[in-house]
Amino acid sequence: MLPALLLPLLQAQAQQPPAPPRRSVPDSGVVTFEQRVTPAGVQSVFNGRVAAVRFGINPGEIWVGAPGGAYRLSWRENRVIASARFDGTPGVHGIAIDRTGGHALFSTVGRRPEDVAATIPGAQRPRAPSVSQVFAYDATGAVPRRAGGDDSAAVAFNVNRLGDYMSGGLAVASRANAAGRRVVVLPLPANDRVEVLDAASGARLATIPTGVLPVAAVVADDGSEAWVSVYGGPKPRPGERQAPQQDGYARAEPVRVDPRGIAREGYAARLDLVAGRVTDSVPVGRHPGAMAWDLARHRLYVPNANSDSVTVVDTRERRRIGGFAIAPFRERKAGLAPTSAALAPDGATLYVTLGGVNAVAVYDVSRGDAAAALRGLIPTGWYPSTVDVSPDGRTIAVGTLLGVGSGEGRVGGRDGRNALAARGSANVIAVPTEAELLAYTTSVAQNVRLHLASGDGAPAALAPRANVAARAVPERPGEPSRIHHVVFIIRENRTYDQVLSDLDRGARDSTLLMYGRDVTPNAHALAEQFVTLDHFFATGGNSADGHHWLTQANETDYPMWPLYYGRSYPSESSDPLAYSSGGFLWEAAESKGRSVRVFGEFAPPPSDSLPAVRRRLLDAYRDRSSHGAAWFRAELRKMYDTRSSIPSLDKVLVREYPGWTQESPDVAKADVILEHLKEWEAAHRMPNLVMVILPSDHTVGTSPGWNTPKAMVADNDLALGRIVEGLSHSSFWNDMAVLVVEDDAQNGVDHIDGHRTVALVASPYARRGVVDSTFYTQQGMVKTIELMLGLPA
Repeated sequence: MLPALLLPLLQAQAQQPPAPPRRSVPDSGVVTFEQRVTPAGVQSVFNGRVAAVRFGINPGEIWVGAPGGAYRLSWRENRVIASARFDGTPGVHGIAIDRTGGHALFSTVGRRPEDVAATIPGAQRPRAPSVSQVFAYDATGAVPRRAGGDDSAAVAFNVNRLGDYMSGGLAVASRANAAGRRVVVLPLPANDRVEVLDAASGARLATIPTGVLPVAAVVADDGSEAWVSVYGGPKPRPGERQAPQQDGYARAEPVRVDPRGIAREGYAARLDLVAGRVTDSVPVGRHPGAMAWDLARHRLYVPNANSDSVTVVDTRERRRIGGFAIAPFRERKAGLAPTSAALAPDGATLYVTLGGVNAVAVYDVSRGDAAAALRGLIPTGWYPSTVDVSPDGRTIAVGTLLGVGSGEGRVGGRDGRNALAARGSANVIAVPTEAELLAYTTSVAQNVRLHLASGDGAPAALAPRANVAARAVPERPGEPSRIHHVVFIIRENRTYDQVLSDLDRGARDSTLLMYGRDVTPNAHALAEQFVTLDHFFATGGNSADGHHWLTQANETDYPMWPLYYGRSYPSESSDPLAYSSGGFLWEAAESKGRSVRVFGEFAPPPSDSLPAVRRRLLDAYRDRSSHGAAWFRAELRKMYDTRSSIPSLDKVLVREYPGWTQESPDVAKADVILEHLKEWEAAHRMPNLVMVILPSDHTVGTSPGWNTPKAMVADNDLALGRIVEGLSHSSFWNDMAVLVVEDDAQNGVDHIDGHRTVALVASPYARRGVVDSTFYTQQGMVKTIELMLGLPA
């Protein structure tokens, strides 16, 4: 129970309603998946990522969970019936409609009561980042509007202090179980447990431990049993292959991995809600999400976002009976990301959200076994992640994490478009006729520029052609290239306007300039002497996104939600749950016999980042010329021994080059690269793929005891210039391409879009002195590398 003195504070805070959604958004952001977005149905746009959408008790109503608020909408009338502000974000898949009790149940993550008190002058500072809780709002409209405020969704009860960092997708029974309790089942992803609550009062009835990261629940009508998707599977046993999550995070733990270092499959756990324990664990695919339960046929449908499949479980026999692959297209076999599922009331149609292609897949499951037939696809907003079906089966509701793209934000005292200003959406869509579904399906295929697997006349896979002249960038994978060496340099967090808006060319807004020619002369020289790419976009919104796009050309749902709170910040190889089952760029290179060396990219940061390390490094850097390169590298090996839990990455890492750190200036890192270049020259052999992390342009802001931001960006630019100078004067230059990109653009604003960033190219085959305004993205740059080196996409 909350302290009595804090209740008025919480209630006063809740008086102001959350920002209302918008039906029309004239300034849609750039969809950096390089896809068009043409959502079907009626759309409402919210500030932040929409975590859940559910149909209400009354016809024509939906409930939506978005950061900071719960919304009860009349979607036909485009009207907010009621809303309530909560301090934090909604849980993953975090809404359940209690039709028996007349409530809309929201799982959320917000500040602890003492943290709310800390906003009052003289109060104690916050002691913890977040707390999981459940709100029960009146969902009938029978409770009158609360007097004295605009916040009109009446709270029936609020259960606080359930867990921390995250809340999952809860479920509620419609009847009491054998213990006489009507229950709510709430997974707590960061705490590896499930809380069972009383549906009428919120009283805690039981705590049930699970494996790694339980995400979403479904419950039997009579409250006797529940099934929970356990994202990371069982906790590792002694001797089992495993890898740690990022050290230093409160909820980090070991995770089972396959021989590649990627997290293994999850499972569906059966909970006996009377006994309060897990009775069965049924293996499913990687990253199971929000499930759909056909109670009449005893069939549980489990979407697996990192396996691109749906597993079917017989809940009566408590075993896996099969499943089906999500494969609507001929070309694309990975990254479709089925994140959630919902079943029509008659059990004949299954709806599955496909986050990777902005669509809902419609499956015929009327046979009631493990078979399913794809009927078609429905277009949605950007990255659908939650779906529901109306009680009459005539309408579906879809929530998206990124919706219409990013909007306006304020960073570094400047206003503009920012990558982190997400605008998720909720779409209500009439279940289409067969003719409408055919048109929708065609629209989805055109939006993602792929051919339907069931279509006629689609081209076969583009095999390499014989006797084709070599080009710098071949048209098809495996055709000859004039490029034999690619140097891929990854920097940190800048928008185009922040750095290059003082050029006399290209799309620019110089009022947003922060690190112009006086700070970054080498970036400017490369953009002017070669090609100015003024419409290049970073797909990731932050480092936990961006490095995955650059190393895997894919991002799983794990950082999309995100699901890593309390466990890691997976911008490096520090969390096996973040890795795509499709593998990594260096693996693709080695599979085709290409040699690889990686200078720090995607490697964990050094464990020792004390100022003493920086002082020792400075001393060694000053003495390197008198002692020689070998001495300097030996000194670096005393400070850094870079390792990764990903076996394929670990064997190509340069040990003395650190992973992501700003303790070591980029100019010192550049010297390490140039020393290796001397060795390659002496051996007359250079790796085909060289990956480099240069992170100093991230800066540490105005933190005391550090360099100023301009000094750190200048350090990064000087290092870049020295590396390109060394490479361009080497014997390998005639068949080389240097590609430079930022991992994301989150630390700045831009006048076109918050994802627009700095990308540079240097090569004998690069265009000279031109502006190329073609729409390019990070995954397009990875594809270009793949084509040049003859790798599979």
